[in-house]
Amino acid sequence: MSGFFATLAHAIHVLFDRLERRSAVKTLNELDERALRDIGITRSQIEDAVYGQFKAELSRYL
Repeated sequence: MSGFFATLAHAIHVLFDRLERRSAVKTLNELDERALRDIGITRSQIEDAVYGQFKAELSRYL
């Protein structure tokens, strides 16, 4: 049974992580260009930044 609960706990964690990232993308998409520039990303980089796929040069701004 412990394997079942571990799998269930992992699935719940994955679900909440996905929902949190989706919310972050939505929030960042609601920002204007100036606010995005202030945090060092462009609109086209939002998903990469949220999902951890941004380039090394962006990491100093995030």
